[in-house]
Amino acid sequence: MLSLFSGMRIFGQDRCLVRSRGVPACPPFVGHLTKATALLFTLTLFAFSTPQAKAAGVPCTPTFLGSYNTPGAANGVTVVGTTAYVADGNSGLQIIDISNPATPTFLGSYDTPGYAWGVTVVGTTAYVADDWFGLQIIDISDPATPALLGSYNTPNGARGVMVVGTTAYVTDGGSGLQIIDISNPATPTFLGSYDTPGYAHGVTVVGTTAYIADIFSGLQIIDISNPAAPTFLGSYNTPDLAWGVTVVGTTAYVADWDSGLQIIDISNPAAPTFLGSYNTPGEARGVTVVGTTAYVADQLYGGLQIINISNPAAPTFLGSYSTPGAALGVTVVGTTTAYVADRFSGLQIIDISDCPLCPADLNGDGVVNTQDFLAFLGAWSAGDPLADWNDDGDINTLDFLAYLTDWSAGCS
Repeated sequence: MLSLFSGMRIFGQDRCLVRSRGVPACPPFVGHLTKATALLFTLTLFAFSTPQAKAAGVPCTPTFLGSYNTPGAANGVTVVGTTAYVADGNSGLQIIDISNPATPTFLGSYDTPGYAWGVTVVGTTAYVADDWFGLQIIDISDPATPALLGSYNTPNGARGVMVVGTTAYVTDGGSGLQIIDISNPATPTFLGSYDTPGYAHGVTVVGTTAYIADIFSGLQIIDISNPAAPTFLGSYNTPDLAWGVTVVGTTAYVADWDSGLQIIDISNPAAPTFLGSYNTPGEARGVTVVGTTAYVADQLYGGLQIINISNPAAPTFLGSYSTPGAALGVTVVGTTTAYVADRFSGLQIIDISDCPLCPADLNGDGVVNTQDFLAFLGAWSAGDPLADWNDDGDINTLDFLAYLTDWSAGCS
């Protein structure tokens, strides 16, 4: 335990650029906790912290904050700081100032040649999954005038993208997972691929493993430790159409169309097992998880569905907000705001501060205690994007303080 704390970055130049849930690039930093201070801090936590139970089952009432009606079809959204980046179908990438959620304003756009399905942002670069035109790489250093940096024409239809370091992982419909070297954005190059049995749509990468929502073939788990030769690890055939996936620890959460949210134990990738499910009223298309709460983009009848997953075997309803369009994607910032890509109703911004949350419960056991704090410190020390607690694209002292605030508050 002492070795975990002794290298913690608390003070000094400890800014790390998050590379989309991957390995961050960190400039030199100064200042560490001394071993004596680390030990004292740890002992103090163990001596004085007490478990704080979650307020499970308490209903909440999400409310409307604001919206921005994009010109195309809002399929996906990523938020960095006070800016939202929307993959907007035939209208490409839309960049929106959300510093005042009540009145979001247009910053700029880039009309990609295809149909923008998904977007991820790393630093001053946006990566867009652009259907038949593959991966589009866009310079967004000046949001008013985004510019093309480069592109890679994947063999099928690019649906989702995740970036880790200098590698982009693209779900490419009928061509499965495409792995692309983006170290030189002007000339991206092919690294490798894995042809999943279904139609690859959503992707999450954790370490050397890719988790793919494969529409007709459920959850596919792929070993990407050797990008030139990805290999099959395991799969779980969800009951309906797997559109989106997110992973927290040893649990995968799959947005599974008419079968709602599927919760899967992936501790043994070779044999994933069913944990529980929640049948949302609409068609589950996207999911994100914060602490013990899942947020599902549930098109048609469901809008935004908020689900208590503290007990994965028996998820329970917390609240919902009926968006005016078709909710296809959702991003949550902090514990107060959800951003929904609502297809022909553009970007919808929802206040979720009324919902009982356990954001600091990192191990998902339903309580906030020292084990969660140690988990955060481990992630923070390693530069894991999980530790970008204030969602500003950097991992630094501000994230430590923000997590400490949530940890001290326990569960609302």
